[in-house]
Amino acid sequence: MDKKEALKTAAYEIFSKKGYKATGISEIAKQAGVAVGSFYNYYESKEAIFLDIYIDENNRVRQAMINEMDLKLDMVELVGKIFKQSRNYVSSNKILVEWYNPVISKELHSYYSSEEGKAANPFYQFLLKTFTNRMVEEGYSQEKIQDILQVYNLFYYMDMNIAENEFPNIGRTLEILATNFIKGFLK
Repeated sequence: MDKKEALKTAAYEIFSKKGYKATGISEIAKQAGVAVGSFYNYYESKEAIFLDIYIDENNRVRQAMINEMDLKLDMVELVGKIFKQSRNYVSSNKILVEWYNPVISKELHSYYSSEEGKAANPFYQFLLKTFTNRMVEEGYSQEKIQDILQVYNLFYYMDMNIAENEFPNIGRTLEILATNFIKGFLK
């Protein structure tokens, strides 16, 4: 295993146990068998290695969600299930729960709201494709599909730009909005 992979493996293990704040670069380097100075040959900061770990963990968890998804559910049930699965997976994961930590959330939100972050986010791309295909199959006009995708992008924007400390229960609020939007839209 090369040094960068050793650092990622060590960081994953430590962040998974202790969370972001309680983890130090020296601890990561020591567990990886790498000198602290060498850490900076691979990552510029603790934030940078955490972002790398977070992206991998988020992709792994979101893929598990995709694998469990029943795409034949009615749209309201499907949206509700996506939020429920997300809550379950995130709340029990020391890495993903950091999404709401003001110490690191700006870094995470900044990456995921960038064009690079959106393009590299398989879950975002999956939902976009899945819901678009579903609406096409159900006979919605292109204009209606674009309107709905615009609202989807607004939800994504809110998720990327509003932190839990700024708006308590933002995740649950987005779920209520999304579910009721779909209910109203389908009437």
